[in-house]
Amino acid sequence: MVQQLWQTYEDRLKLLKSLVKHETVTNTQGEIAFPNFVKNLLLKLDYFQQHQSQVLLEVTEDEKEAVVAFYQAPTSKKTIILISHFDTVGVEDFGSYSEYAFDPDALKDIFKENNSYLSEDAIEDLNRDTYLFGRGVMDMKAGLMLHLSLIEQASIEAWDINLILVTVPDEEVNSSGMRKAVETIARLKQQYQLDIQLHLNSEPTFQQASADEQHYIYSGSIGKIMPGVLCYGKETHVGNPMDGLSSNFMMSYINQAIEYNAVFKETFENETTPLPVSLMTRDIKQTYDVQTPFRTMALFNMFLFKQKPADLYRQFIDIVIKATERCESDWLSILESEDIPFDTKINVLTFEQLKTYAIKHHGEAFINKEITAVIQQTKDLHLQSIKVTDRLMQICRNIAPAVVTFFATPYYPAVNTSYDVKVEETIELVRQTLQEQFQRKSERIHYFNGISDSSYLNFSGDMSQVITYQQNAPNFNQTYSIPFEAIQAISAPIILCGPIGKDAHKLSERLHKDSAFIELPFVLTRIVKSYI
Repeated sequence: MVQQLWQTYEDRLKLLKSLVKHETVTNTQGEIAFPNFVKNLLLKLDYFQQHQSQVLLEVTEDEKEAVVAFYQAPTSKKTIILISHFDTVGVEDFGSYSEYAFDPDALKDIFKENNSYLSEDAIEDLNRDTYLFGRGVMDMKAGLMLHLSLIEQASIEAWDINLILVTVPDEEVNSSGMRKAVETIARLKQQYQLDIQLHLNSEPTFQQASADEQHYIYSGSIGKIMPGVLCYGKETHVGNPMDGLSSNFMMSYINQAIEYNAVFKETFENETTPLPVSLMTRDIKQTYDVQTPFRTMALFNMFLFKQKPADLYRQFIDIVIKATERCESDWLSILESEDIPFDTKINVLTFEQLKTYAIKHHGEAFINKEITAVIQQTKDLHLQSIKVTDRLMQICRNIAPAVVTFFATPYYPAVNTSYDVKVEETIELVRQTLQEQFQRKSERIHYFNGISDSSYLNFSGDMSQVITYQQNAPNFNQTYSIPFEAIQAISAPIILCGPIGKDAHKLSERLHKDSAFIELPFVLTRIVKSYI
């Protein structure tokens, strides 16, 4: 009799607590150490003891590791990819209780004594004992727990379908783990001539209301792109403000024009993208002094359904141009009222145009050397885009005052496989299973709103759609890249089907216990077996 490790409620609960206990905040030592822990868990299974070479640790661009475990079917080439991430956001929101954020049992006792930390809905969930609290319990170590349980069951029962378990770091920041794992999946597909039927991501559900305990299944994942702006004015002493042009003044017009602008909102089947907001707006002064700021940057979060990067960027540039024209008009009026002449326009250009101008006047070798030097000196990917743009503007100061648009990383392409015949059958299967077996309603949502690694699992367009992004992302193909060829090679329908959870990235993050430990194991088994 083969020993079963994770096939009961209690065993799955114990497994999840052990996963959560290993702290894996993005960009910490815990995140780096965790893959070996997962590997050792997998090697407890008889199948992987006998096939140790099929548990892979793949090194990412930022020296982390993604785990890829391949269960090979007895005869079939049909394959399902099981997707999860193991990194979590930080725990500063837990305040003095941050050391207990990864201990659901301790946290339960703390919240019972200090329920002022929680909303009324969360207090009710705590008192009913229907939810498990803790950082990472729902986002998304529950998904990894479910996939470990699933692949164990498949290996014991010798299911005739290939399963590739993929769990990755860095989903919360730059998705370096998934972008690396895609290449590994493509290699395994080619090596074993696999026929990928489905990418199954078990991200938790995003509830639509506080008391909502309906299940949701998603047939797509929202796209996210981050255009940026650098305003480059003219410095002066604060005592002579009219001798210069404040970059903060310039940026104020652009911020007002972009943030919450409904022109960027997309609609698909009664679902809409969230409105754009600034994720970062600041001048680039490092110290306080009485020089006016003349370099100010902003990064804007934009969501995509069907819109292509080139089309969105064109729309973005048009709005930036109009905002800059308003700024210029108001500035001229101010100068006129002060009886000061001003005959210089504010130039608006893309990063691609700035780079072309810089190369024309300073030579390609010199400019490429400068770009490389800035990137090597800058750790954070999003800052690389800002600092490269800033360096080129410093070299080309003669075109100031200027506004330069660019892209900062990361970029998550929108994916959607709604109305694929097999996807629709799977969604109906989930609905029926949850209703008949557990009296729980399940509803399809076309786009998962929480941003996910599923973005890198299906690419049906052509490369011309992303050339604009590549040309205007200063660090693209240096420190940041998206393996579009590998994505095309492994493209298959995607579904996000995970347990019910609430309050991702909040102090009250929690997981519905019955959904995670009873219902979803049954549902995921049904899904996989329907593809055999």
